[in-house]
Formats: sequence, C-alpha cells, structure tokens
Amino acid sequence: MKRKSFLLCVILIALALSGCTVGRFSFGDPYSKFDPETEGIVDVIVIAHPSVMSNRETTETRYYSLARNQRICLTEAFEPDPMTVYTVPWGCFESYIYRSSKVLNRLDHMALEDADKNPVPVSDEQAKIFHHIADLEHEMFNVRFLETNEETFVYLELNVNLWLPCCLYWYDRETDKLILLYKWDEEEVIGLHLRNIELAR
Repeated sequence: MKRKSFLLCVILIALALSGCTVGRFSFGDPYSKFDPETEGIVDVIVIAHPSVMSNRETTETRYYSLARNQRICLTEAFEPDPMTVYTVPWGCFESYIYRSSKVLNRLDHMALEDADKNPVPVSDEQAKIFHHIADLEHEMFNVRFLETNEETFVYLELNVNLWLPCCLYWYDRETDKLILLYKWDEEEVIGLHLRNIELAR
C-alpha cells in the first residue's frame, strides 16, 4: 500500500512538472480560447479557496465564462443575476460502496432549506433533479439548487481523494438531464450570469 502511494505521488509530481492536464485535474494553463459573446453559456463567480493541489495559498474571487464541453476562460468582473439558493440538508443522500470499488449514492428523502434554513416544499421539477443527483458517483456534500432566470443549476462538492471537486450542473428540463458545466478544485460558485444556456445541450 505504501509503495502504491509513493508511486502515485511520483506520477503526480512528474505530471505537474510537465504541465499536463488529466481530466478536470489540471496542471499548467487550464483555460480555453473561445469568444464568450458567441459561445459563452453562463458566466460564473467563484470563491477560490486555498488548495494544496492547486498551489493556491490565499482566497480569491474569480470571474469565469463557461462554454460547451466544459471549456472555461477568465472574464471581466460582472454583476450576477438575481438568484435564489436552496440548500439540501445533510442526510438526503446516503453513500455506499459498490463492489469494493465505487462509491454510489442512494436517495433517502427529499428536502430543501432557504437562506434562513427554513424548510421549503420540493416541486415536481426539483424532485426530478434529486433523482438525477442520486445517480452521481462519490459522497456528496454542500449540495445547493441555484435558481435564476427560470433556470435551475446544481452546485455540489464531492468527497474524492487528493482534491475537492466543486461541480456546477445545469438542469435541462426539455431533455430531463443534468448536464455538467464544469468541475473546479476548491472553487465555490457564488454567482451566475446567463448568456446562452441552450448551447450547453
């Protein structure tokens, strides 16, 4: 076990030195080249927390534009659209190990809280989203529904070894699908500005 851990560390160091990109865990420049005016689907404000794996030592506010196929670029500061945030209380999803290799989730019950931690009723559409979230792998926490301009997004954090994936999904009600827009390392989404969300399909 110690030998495997040592080899993994050596591989990660080698990748970092070579400037490679592995999935959404990026070394070097993770940004794409695209025109947010024509290809942008949504602009995002995040709080980038200190991260050992990203060599980030201080907390920063960052502004991004997202495009299809999980592309991202830095953008100018902007005012976010009005947004309603609902938090999923702890215990709605139960994680379990499947065949000793995967961590899957089971939906125990559905509940939402508003900004004052008061319970709010779960709509039929939100219920569909709960079932989609339950299909995701890895233990989840800090699950939030972000509603703006009649669109629903889901922000959640995953319990994964080595890094903390912070994921932003969009719920496409026409196809009844939860679409991953991007996955950061310890960057918490706090604001959104819609551009052309239909391009995410």
